[in-house]
Amino acid sequence: MHMVDHDDTRMRLLMAATEVFAERGYHAATTREICRRANANLAAIHYHFGDKAELYREVFRLPFLEQSSGFGAASQENRTLDEALKQFYRALMAPIVDGDNVMTQRFMRLHAREEVDPSGVLGDVVAQAIRPNHEHLKKILCSELKVDAADADIERLVFCLVGMAMIFFHGKCVVNAFCPELLHGEEAINSMIEKLAAYARNLIATEAASRSR
Repeated sequence: MHMVDHDDTRMRLLMAATEVFAERGYHAATTREICRRANANLAAIHYHFGDKAELYREVFRLPFLEQSSGFGAASQENRTLDEALKQFYRALMAPIVDGDNVMTQRFMRLHAREEVDPSGVLGDVVAQAIRPNHEHLKKILCSELKVDAADADIERLVFCLVGMAMIFFHGKCVVNAFCPELLHGEEAINSMIEKLAAYARNLIATEAASRSR
C-alpha cells in the first residue's frame, strides 16, 4: 500500500510539474504551485526528486526513456533492417501520433520553451536520455554495413536518419500549414513511417555502395 502511494505521489508530481513548467517556464515555476496541483506537501519534491532542478530534469527525461525502452527492446530481437527502421520511426513519431493527448501537448510546449529560453539546468540530460536510441541505431547500421565499430560516416548517417523524423516533430506547425494531410490521422502517420523507413534504406544502401568502391 505504501509503495502504491509512493509511486502515485511521484507520478502526480511529474504530471503537475509538466503542466506548470510548460505554462510558466523553469524560472517562474514554483514548487509550491507544483505541489498544490499535485495535491502533495512541499516535502514531497525533496523526498522524491531532491530539488526543483532534478524534478525538471526528470520531466524532460521521462518521454525519451519510454521511447528508448520500446525501441531498445525491439532492436534486440531478430528483426530485418526494414522492421527495425519502422520500429525506430514509430518510436520517434509517437508524440505526433499522440498529439491530441494533453500531456503530450504540454511536453511539446515545454520542449519548445526550453529551446527558446534555456533553463540552464538540463546540462546533457536530454543527450543522455536519447543516447540509448542513438546507440541502438548505430548497432543496427554497423551490422548492416558489416563493420565492427561506427566511424564518422556512420555517426553522420545516424543523425541524418533521425533528422528526417525530427522535422515533423519540431516543425509540426509548419508541416500543418503547408500540408496538414501528412500528419492527420493514423493512416497518414503509418504511411509516413513506411516512407521514412524506405528513405532510410536508400541512404543506408548509398553508404554501403560508397564503401564497396
